[in-house]
Amino acid sequence: MRQVRLFIAINFSDEVKRSLGSFMSELRILPSDAKWVEVENLHLTLLFLGNVPGDQVSSITRALNRSVKGASNFCLDLGGVGVFPGPARPRVFWVGISGDTAALLRLYRQVQKEMGRLGFESGKSRFSPHLTLARFRSPTGFSAVMERAEKVAGEHKIFSSVKVNSVELMLSELGPKGPKYSVLAGVPLAGPSQV
Repeated sequence: MRQVRLFIAINFSDEVKRSLGSFMSELRILPSDAKWVEVENLHLTLLFLGNVPGDQVSSITRALNRSVKGASNFCLDLGGVGVFPGPARPRVFWVGISGDTAALLRLYRQVQKEMGRLGFESGKSRFSPHLTLARFRSPTGFSAVMERAEKVAGEHKIFSSVKVNSVELMLSELGPKGPKYSVLAGVPLAGPSQV
């Protein structure tokens, strides 16, 4: 059985990607040892599933449908910058996520629970919502990138506000030019909750 590389994510509109893309353009011109994420690949990962037999896609999709049952649309704000694990050893350069993070966390836990029933392990670390913009292979040029990023992020405060309407099961195909992502299944969230 052919293996497929899968993850579960929240995708963003072209408008949001363009906003982040213009921010990234200001940073990419600085010399650094960073591998920048392609703008069309920007997304918020909820859970990385890894290599999975292709015949499991339908059961994963059903589990994803169960995981969003009762979840309503919610809004997130993208703003602020940071790095994992820290400035002394920069690896992952990111934009922060704020707004209705309580709804995001509930959704994440439900997805994790349903995928756990199928035998997928949750990530070992605490869920820390962020949007990866680049991965640093070495610290070369990092401080200049971070200094510029903090200045621009401080001016903008929020790059974009995002209404989360769905969660997607994503296929990742690795190639010489980097990964190519495509949606295998989109699962809509319910409308706004009624009070």
